[in-house]
Amino acid sequence: MNPACKLNGSFEEAYAACTHLPGLNSQTLPIPFSCQSGTSTSLYPWLEALPVMAFLDYGLEMVAGNELARRAIGSDGMKTDELMLGAFPKANRAGRQRFECLLSPRNGAATMVSGVVQSFEAAGNATRLVLLMEPLPDAPDRVGGDCIQQRCNFLQEVFDTAPEAMAIVQEDCILRANREFIRMFAYPIEACVGKTMTDLIVPDGRMHETEMLVHTVEIDERASIETVRHTSTGELLDVSISVKRIRLGAGRSGHLVTYRDIRQEKRLQARLQHASLHDPLTGIANRVLYLDRLTLTMARLRRRPDRSFAVVFLDLDRFKQVNDTWGHAAGDSLLLSAAARLRSCLRPQDTVARFGGDEFALLLDETDSLEDIDNLVQRIQIELQRPVDLDGPTVCVSASMGIVLGSTAYSDTEDILRDADAAMYRAKELGRARHVFFASGTSVAPPQRSSSMGKNLCQSVECNPAR
Repeated sequence: MNPACKLNGSFEEAYAACTHLPGLNSQTLPIPFSCQSGTSTSLYPWLEALPVMAFLDYGLEMVAGNELARRAIGSDGMKTDELMLGAFPKANRAGRQRFECLLSPRNGAATMVSGVVQSFEAAGNATRLVLLMEPLPDAPDRVGGDCIQQRCNFLQEVFDTAPEAMAIVQEDCILRANREFIRMFAYPIEACVGKTMTDLIVPDGRMHETEMLVHTVEIDERASIETVRHTSTGELLDVSISVKRIRLGAGRSGHLVTYRDIRQEKRLQARLQHASLHDPLTGIANRVLYLDRLTLTMARLRRRPDRSFAVVFLDLDRFKQVNDTWGHAAGDSLLLSAAARLRSCLRPQDTVARFGGDEFALLLDETDSLEDIDNLVQRIQIELQRPVDLDGPTVCVSASMGIVLGSTAYSDTEDILRDADAAMYRAKELGRARHVFFASGTSVAPPQRSSSMGKNLCQSVECNPAR
């Protein structure tokens, strides 16, 4: 064959040039690929004369290649299965086979190539001649006709224009990536193809997810997960990942990996979850969240009797009078102020919740003594009784509080709240602006150091509707 033949000559011409190759045997196999240094030292002039990249493969080792192959692959040979990714025919398949796969040289850019591989039994079943050429748009014969070419173009367009980020991978190595993948993760296409997904977008601490997904796909053919991946800038994205096994051709398989950006969904879920567990006016915990935390605290006490707690049920005194006198807007302002002051008196591990209206509940975690609880509720009483500016009128209110100490005798949250509520009403009967401890069927009211102060301050609601 004429060595001056163009590089993009047909594979049929290149293959025809190989039909008269000198016989190969185990004694005449070429020296290793890495030992070659230029065309002048090539052992086979016919290999150099081929118009396409060509090399000999012996037991998945590249043992000889022409100048075009050495230029594309590099002077140092590679394992064939490391260089040819995707639908490259397996070494144990005899005969002549066409293929399209990803050529991924160690020191060069990865590119899709098509080619032909031909086994040479004369030199043993492990010897093959590989001819490579980049796919050309004006060569429909490479896929067997216009109809197949049109179908390939259509499928490629569907892949590239899909609204979700997609990549085709083989053993974690990216063979193809569509436009949305490039946009989502902010990598140029040349930085993706031939690279591993793990190195490209998987954050540290998430490496195990890849193995888990592959294992699930082996069993169920597909797998999905919601997790995070990072972009080229290091930004973390909430994504939904779907993995499905696909056939790459030539007896090889890979995976189609789809990524969907779910950041908006996550933000919406977070808002809905917060709304379901928090009071819409004050932003503190609602009854649902409070009962959940109380349930966990009671369960912990059964495991660890030394981890004590207390429940405080609290009602603002004469709140209805504020509502009736200055309206619901003023009442809402008072509730906001009360919630903020209650929160400021508690520790991070404690919980304050609004049950509705002017009723609040406190969960005091790991209380040390009755004296500590008494000091805390006295401080709360003083804080609540400070004047509150309601955008015009200034009012002062107090609180009636019922307290129940945590005990393994309680098995239900409603029981402990019922007793705290009973103690709170007992505090109201005793004159408001005070707290009462609940104890085995009787409510005990300790000395109230600030009761007279609370009584005087509460008069401002009745006597000074506006100041």
